[in-house]
Amino acid sequence: MSDGIKYPWQQPVLDAFLAPSNSLPLKISIAEGAIAARLTDPQQTDLTERIALNDALRALRVLLEETKRRPEQPEDRKREDIA
Repeated sequence: MSDGIKYPWQQPVLDAFLAPSNSLPLKISIAEGAIAARLTDPQQTDLTERIALNDALRALRVLLEETKRRPEQPEDRKREDIA
């Protein structure tokens, strides 16, 4: 795992924050799925991981809300015109 990544589910969360705007909904969904999988994993989470999971979910919600409010980016329009 890369620096700063302590738990495997954190990588998809990081990927969501680094994703271009046209793939954000998919990346956020993948990250939420990784968190959900960890929350349903029978292996008990410790307090530090539970805090990290809650923080990640909160951050993903904020990211999703910001993408809904953000005006469409020019590169998004170009890709839609091609399709």
